[in-house]
This record gives sequence, structure tokens and C-alpha cells, in this order.
Amino acid sequence: MMASDLRLLFWELTARCNLRCRHCRADAQPEAEANELSTDEILQVMQTIRRDADPILILTGGEPLAREDFFRLAEAATAQFTRVALATNGTLIDEAVAAQIADTGIQRVSISLDGATAASHEGLRGVPGCFAAALRGLDALRETGVSVQANVTATRQNLDEMPELLAMMQARGVDAFHLFLLVPVGCGAEISPEQRVSSQESEALLTWLCEQAIALRGQMHIKATCAPTYYRIMRQVARERGMALSAGHGMTAMTRGCLAGSGVCFISRTGAVQPCGYLPLAVGNVRERSLGEIWRSAAVFTALRDPDRLQGKCGRCGYRHACMGCRARAYAATGNFLDADADCPYGVGEEG
Repeated sequence: MMASDLRLLFWELTARCNLRCRHCRADAQPEAEANELSTDEILQVMQTIRRDADPILILTGGEPLAREDFFRLAEAATAQFTRVALATNGTLIDEAVAAQIADTGIQRVSISLDGATAASHEGLRGVPGCFAAALRGLDALRETGVSVQANVTATRQNLDEMPELLAMMQARGVDAFHLFLLVPVGCGAEISPEQRVSSQESEALLTWLCEQAIALRGQMHIKATCAPTYYRIMRQVARERGMALSAGHGMTAMTRGCLAGSGVCFISRTGAVQPCGYLPLAVGNVRERSLGEIWRSAAVFTALRDPDRLQGKCGRCGYRHACMGCRARAYAATGNFLDADADCPYGVGEEG
């Protein structure tokens, strides 16, 4: 097994995408990027990874369904890894594609939805009609019995729509609702601060999300992603209510906040290995070394596995072992991935 077990592996299969999202981490584009990993390279790397570990494998992009060999890659993945998921914008999924996805054995599909209305969703994603197309894809997947997750990026544009969007996903039988806070990388770095959710707004939003997770426990899996302060808030709310936190397992596991480099790893479309997709620090390339070797030996990963190496406010925070702060936001703000998460509004104190 790999040191500090790899739990989630995000694999960016391509830069190609049919949308023009203003907040895209990947700087996606209409055509494939030169030097993307070939079919044979991906198949070979999959085999090498599986000899070391069996993480939850998330096939992402760009839009992974835009890749002509997607179903061949997906079938190879599900034949080797216990749990495989697909991250998509949903617009290329009709009944036939949904059936193909189900036939591969993919266990969960996440669909990005950035608002409860076409105006808010398409305002971020740049293509008229993509809201209705995403919902059609979601419904088609639900008809096949594939588990569906809604991925929602919070901005000022959709902040007031969160309760409506959550209710909409409940009505459509979605299994999971994952809320993302914007990380200023890729296209997202160009979104103005006025359009981003403030620290105070994110605190209120994450508290609301935690309350929904409690209320809907057993009905829908709710969590925050790229929002490590959620794990502090969860502990505070649980303490106030005299509740115990359940660890969970698999795709519903209760973990700590930022898992970049400690439980999470990212492979780019050209084979570069990063702590996560939002932290653009390449520590090796699977064309040159095995992922297992990189995972065990990269100095950046070693640093990310030790909360006591955090600096600034994060290093003094009593919740650092539960939260870690967002290492990608720290890096985007200061160039130091161990620095404080500037978006966290919490006043440093001891964890109770």
C-alpha cells in the first residue's frame, strides 16, 4: 500500500470541453491539448496504480465524455478499481449515453449545477441551453439507476438559490449534494472579488449546509468541498447539539478538511501529478515515474501530511488537524502552500 493511504484520485482525462465556464479550474478549451496522455498511456498507468493502491477513481476533465475513447477507459477503470466515478457537466448525456455509463459499472456520476435557474447556471457556464441539458442528463442517469451527485459552486450570483437548488435535487432523487467554494485558479482567478462569496457569507452558508446535512441524514449525502472550514463548523455544531460525528466510509466518508497530498491526489491531462486539481504544484509525472513512487517520496506531499507544519493563523489554530485550511487558496494568495487560508474568518482559538 501507499504511504498515507491514497483515498481519492482525480484523473483529468482531457482539456476539451463543450462549455465555457467562467470559474473553470482546468482552463478547458474546445479542442484537446497537445501532449495529452494517449489511450495506451492511460491504460498502462492505471495498471501501475492498481498494483499500489485502490483509491476511489474520479474521471474528470475538461469534459471527459468529449474524449472519443472515454468508454474504453471507463471500462478498464471499473475492471481494476473497486470504486469509479465520473465528473461531468451532464450536457452530453442522453438516454443512450446514460445507459452506456451504467453498463461500464461507474458507480456515481457528479453533475455540475451552478444555480436553480437557467440564468444563474448559464451565467457561469457560458452556453445557452446548458441548464436544461444538464438536468436532462441528470434525469437520464437517475432512470438507469446510477447514483448521481450534484456539484454546486457557490458565488454571489447563486447564493440565494441554494435552498431552492437543494430542494430541486431532492425532488429529482439525487443521492449527494456537494457544495464547492471557489478557488481562484484557472479561469476562476479572473472572477472579481465582488462576485466571490465573502468569508462571512461562506461561514453562514456552510453553517446552513451543516444543518441540512443533519436534517437530511440518511436521505442525501451533503458535504462541502474546497471548504475545509466546514469541518470546523461541523464540530462546533455537533458540540452545540451534543451529537457524535459519524466517520462513514467510501464515497460518504467523513474526513478532515483539506486532503490535498494526504488522502487526495490529481493526475493532469499530460500526466503531471499534483496534490489536488486546484493546487498547481507538479511534483512528478506518471510518464516518468510511478504514481506510487511519487506519492511516497514527494517533499510537497510529506509537508501536506503534517498539520503542525502549517504557518500563520492556520498554524496556530486549534482546529488545524480537522480543517488544515485550503492549501490551494493559501498558494494562490501568497505562493506558499503552507501559509494561512486567507478566506477563513475564524479567530484563532483552542478546539473545545
